[in-house]
Parts: sequence; C-alpha cells; structure tokens
Amino acid sequence: MNQRVSILIPCYNAERWIAQAIQSALEQTWPDVMEVIVVDDGSTDGSDSRIEAFTSSSSDRAVRLVKSNHSGGNAARNRLLELAAGEWVQYLDADDYLLPDKVAYQMRLLAANPDWDGACSPVILRDEASGEQRPFQFEEPVDDIVYQYLRWGRLQTNGFLFRRQALLDAGGWKEDQPCCQEHELLLRLLLAGRRIGLTNEPGTVYRQYGTGTVSRKDPMRTIRERMKLTDCLVGSLETAGRMTQTYRRALFASRLESARSAWAAGDTKLAQALAKKATDTGVWWLSPSTPGLPYRYQMARWMFGFEKAERLASMTRS
Repeated sequence: MNQRVSILIPCYNAERWIAQAIQSALEQTWPDVMEVIVVDDGSTDGSDSRIEAFTSSSSDRAVRLVKSNHSGGNAARNRLLELAAGEWVQYLDADDYLLPDKVAYQMRLLAANPDWDGACSPVILRDEASGEQRPFQFEEPVDDIVYQYLRWGRLQTNGFLFRRQALLDAGGWKEDQPCCQEHELLLRLLLAGRRIGLTNEPGTVYRQYGTGTVSRKDPMRTIRERMKLTDCLVGSLETAGRMTQTYRRALFASRLESARSAWAAGDTKLAQALAKKATDTGVWWLSPSTPGLPYRYQMARWMFGFEKAERLASMTRS
C-alpha cells in the first residue's frame, strides 16, 4: 500500500487559528506525511502572513501556500484535491487541529484493511468560551458506517482520512452544497460502494465558537438537507434489500430528532410531517436514550402524541 499522505488545509480569514492547524499537521507522527498544502481562499485578514512563516521554515515537511480568489470552502477543498500528490488525503479546517497520532493511527487501520477507501475517527469538541473539551464519539454499533450515517453520527470532515482516488472518482466536493458538505460527499461514496472504516479513537479537536456556521444561522436549511440526504440513502438501502431492523430503528430516531429540531426552530408544519414520517418504518422505544430523545420525552410522546409531547416539553423548559 502506498503510504504517502497529503494534509490539506482550506483557509479563509483564520488568522487567529491557522498557525496551530499547520503546526499540528507538521507534528504528525506518521513518517510519510509528505506535504502540507494550504489554499488561502481570498482571506482579508492576516492569514497569509501566518502561513508564509511556515513556508520559509527549515522543517523537513514542506508547507505550500496557494492563493485564490474567494470561492467557498468546497471549491478550496477541490483545489487542494487537485494539488495533492499523496495517495491518502487528510483535510483539516483552518480553525481546528490534529492530535499528533491521528494520521498514524488511521493509516495503520487502512494498512490492515486494504479494501477500505477511508477511515473516520470522532472529534473532540472544544468550547472556546469555556475551554471545556469532550469527545464526540460514535454510537454503537461503532463499525457500521451506514448506521452512523442514518443517525447523522459524528461524521466530521476533519475526522476522515480518504483515499485520494476515491474522492476523484466520486467527483470531489459539491461546490454549491449549502450545508452538510461531508455528508453529501460521503453519501456519494457509499452509493458507489466505497468502504469507510470507523474507530472511536478521537483524532481531531474541533472548535466551537461564534454563531457563523450554516447550521446555527439557518437550522431549517440544515434539517431539510439532512432529511433529503438521509432519504436518498434509505431509498438505496430499500432497493438493495439492505434496510434492516437496526437501520429502521436508527431512521426512526433520526427523523424524530429532526422533527423536534424543526419544532424548536418554529416550523411546526415540517415538524409534524417529520414526526409522522418517523413512524412509517416502525416505532421503537429507544434505549439508551439520546440527548434529543430522553426517556421522559419518549414516554410523553407514547402517551400523548408528538404535538402534545412538544408542548409539554416547552412548558417544562419554561
């Protein structure tokens, strides 16, 4: 197996964070990290000067800076994919950073599973306001990528290590995708029969700060896109006769969680439609419970139905 890895960093106005991102790439313990490439996507702050400090260093690993006009994150990721020379690619958002053994751990998994086209680890969520960190780990069954997708699990861009050719064959990142970019790409990989392995060993620190992400600014767009992508995968599973009871249970939970999110966001019509759709493939008592579906809420929904359970939940929160 070709073991060369390219670490790819799209950067837009990340002056505050970019140095730590690059440093974490350079400090990877995997010996065949051959390059670190940064595409500056038209930054208007001091990101360039922070990056250039690494391009002129004497490190054994080269840091390459490529400047472009502002085109968006997925366009920058596609440009990075074109530039990469490694067989394997690790994407890293400019405001996050890798743990030292992230690439090494996943490359050992890939070497032991040569039919895999990628591996994914959970991230550690870091709240910049409080400094609190906690692993954002996968639910059981950890080793089932389809189950994790249906549950909209901890599938975050920085957690993946991909075979470069698999991404090229899939057509790369969809540049006009408004949100859920990694899920949209992963869906195309799964529909093409690509195999992605999972592990619960965290490898990346993902910063949470501000309110600028699409999911926070426009939660309804994220909910609708999540359900659209999920429905596409479900259609493929149904056609192939692979929609197991485990998957139906996961789908029930995901649709009901999305219904609750839509209700909280004020779209009660969509919420009721999703709640009804959740029961189309069966109804389950979910144990263990999830943060979005605690036991008390599940009991209220069983007894009174979705709408009354939501109103009770609102009264309890108040």
